[in-house]
Amino acid sequence: MEAELVRIAILGIIAAICAVIISGKNPEMGMILGLIFGVIALMIAFGKAGTIVKALEDTIVSSGIDAKLLVPVLKITGMAYITQFSVDVCKDVGQNAIAGKIETVGKIMMLVVAVPVVTSLIHIISGIL
Repeated sequence: MEAELVRIAILGIIAAICAVIISGKNPEMGMILGLIFGVIALMIAFGKAGTIVKALEDTIVSSGIDAKLLVPVLKITGMAYITQFSVDVCKDVGQNAIAGKIETVGKIMMLVVAVPVVTSLIHIISGIL
């Protein structure tokens, strides 16, 4: 896993250097190169997410907590990464206002998805008391 991160980091540095060089002559192509790298890096990272999901699933099942609670947590995590990626891309191209709006909408959507988890936690806590 660590070796994969090092490879992605090196590839990112190379892509950044190429984007800077290309941007001097063609800014749009530099932006596209950065976007392509970001998508590839996210795809690789999300491909590794299965290991994390399995470990969390096993822990939740062994603890006796309803496994359905895992789904919103994973959704929120994915939404956070997608939101941050989108915000960063917008900021890279100088669209800070759009980035701010994406960030706000992302936070609201994450809160909406979190409601079942919070409700379940309240029920668990009230059952203990």
